[in-house]
Amino acid sequence: MHALRDATRSLHHLLDSQLPLARPDAGVADYLSHLRVLRGWLLALAPLLQPTGWGQGYLQALDADLAQAGAVAAPVTAAAPADDPAFALGVAYVVEGSQLGGQVLLRRLRQSGVDHGLRYLQGRGEATGAHWGAFLKALRARLTQPAEIAAACRGACWAFEDLLARMRRAGLLA
Repeated sequence: MHALRDATRSLHHLLDSQLPLARPDAGVADYLSHLRVLRGWLLALAPLLQPTGWGQGYLQALDADLAQAGAVAAPVTAAAPADDPAFALGVAYVVEGSQLGGQVLLRRLRQSGVDHGLRYLQGRGEATGAHWGAFLKALRARLTQPAEIAAACRGACWAFEDLLARMRRAGLLA
């Protein structure tokens, strides 16, 4: 899905380049701050994502990592502004894609000696890549019209922008 990648490239880069968890010196506190924000984001997205069948099933590991540290999650705020299946698939693109990024962050944190849980970043473990491939195949099958692709691009951009705004409000990004 080149259109989705192109539409989100600058937002993805902005998030990756400023994310405290991606710094070489990231530690447990950075991980827990990251999880608090992600929890609120994922819960807010859940009603939109549920009909797609994608972008779900990640909260249990996240909650286990927060609970292990006795951390409090961020409150849930408003969800996505659209009720369009293609828009929702664009949002799912960001959520599912974040699992690939989680694998990279997992390796970095482990190399830095962080051993706190890290269940969330494990995603689907060795099956993460295959799951991503199945997701992309489903996207190609479901997004066939230019208007659907455009709506998915809007959804993906909105998801990145919403996550960036949540990270800023939490003081994790400039």
